[in-house]
Amino acid sequence: MYATLRTSRPVCRIRLPTGALAWLVTTWEDARVVLSDPRFSKAAMTAPDAPKARPGALPPGVLFTTDPPEHTALRALLSRGLTGQRVAALRPRMIACADALISALVAPADLVSGFAEPFAMRVICDLLGVPSDDQARFAAWSATVLAVDSTSALEVEVAQRELLGYIAGLVAAKCRAPGDDVVSDLLRASTPDDHQRVVGLVATLLVTGYETMVAAVANAVLTLLAVNGSIVVELTPTLLEELFRFSGFGDALRSRRAVADVVLGDVVVRAGDLVMVSTASANRDAAVFVDADSFVPGRCPNPHVGFGRGVHYCAGAGLSRTQLHVALSRLAVLVPGLRLAAPLEEIRLRGGASESPPERLLVAW
Repeated sequence: MYATLRTSRPVCRIRLPTGALAWLVTTWEDARVVLSDPRFSKAAMTAPDAPKARPGALPPGVLFTTDPPEHTALRALLSRGLTGQRVAALRPRMIACADALISALVAPADLVSGFAEPFAMRVICDLLGVPSDDQARFAAWSATVLAVDSTSALEVEVAQRELLGYIAGLVAAKCRAPGDDVVSDLLRASTPDDHQRVVGLVATLLVTGYETMVAAVANAVLTLLAVNGSIVVELTPTLLEELFRFSGFGDALRSRRAVADVVLGDVVVRAGDLVMVSTASANRDAAVFVDADSFVPGRCPNPHVGFGRGVHYCAGAGLSRTQLHVALSRLAVLVPGLRLAAPLEEIRLRGGASESPPERLLVAW
């Protein structure tokens, strides 16, 4: 579908599950413009008259619903907690988590529910300092908030409210008794007036860090087994970037709202219009990537937009790269004979698009 749209209708009108009309952007160049041009706003999506890109209310004042200068201040605060040193310190715990989950698998196993989902959730909870007894509730709220296509708007709003309430309580607890985690780091780097911002930043890390990593791990394993025939590969930075480009985070659409009239190709996007960017489609654009529909481990350069562009470039990109490297390397060490336990044509993808992550990924070894 996307290949046809990139050629014939690179900017086309669509109707979202919420009923709102939006422009769908599918080429790399148009995606670059929308993701980096200040005429396309995130903050404007929280306005009372804004068309709804997803069920539930978008909370204002968090990283993914703000623009500079507020976004700049939030990102500067986050950078003090989500440092390279913090990610490096977390790596041994990631390895221990991955090893425990892999050791518990019994063939044939569903790698999505048995590994990708719990690995992503435990890492993000460990990063944030969420007590182990609370992780099941945390995961349930997150699943409801993120399952916008199969969940009612009321359920999303209730789960979002409960999740934000829990995070506010977590922040208050870390104020009283700081620990060795990102929330405590953020509080140490902030003033009491910033504590509500910390709540928003924690929500941002959860929403952007959980589902995307589930998709990245599941898609990477599927790609390596389907194309390479083995999970055992040299996990170079170049190969990891190609995994993010080729199958990466699934087909999660990035949303913006135009705050001025902008010409994209032969379409005039009017101020107030909602714009959705398919980064999965942009990353398969043959105008930018040679042999775009093939997995090329040594692809260089690789200007994929999986982590976004401009001021909204993913603040957790380094964390994502480390997580994916740990997940794949531990699978290669502990189950080197990993193979698909079902034919490719029987693997169902969430949403049905070729770039979407699998609903289940049965493997054996």
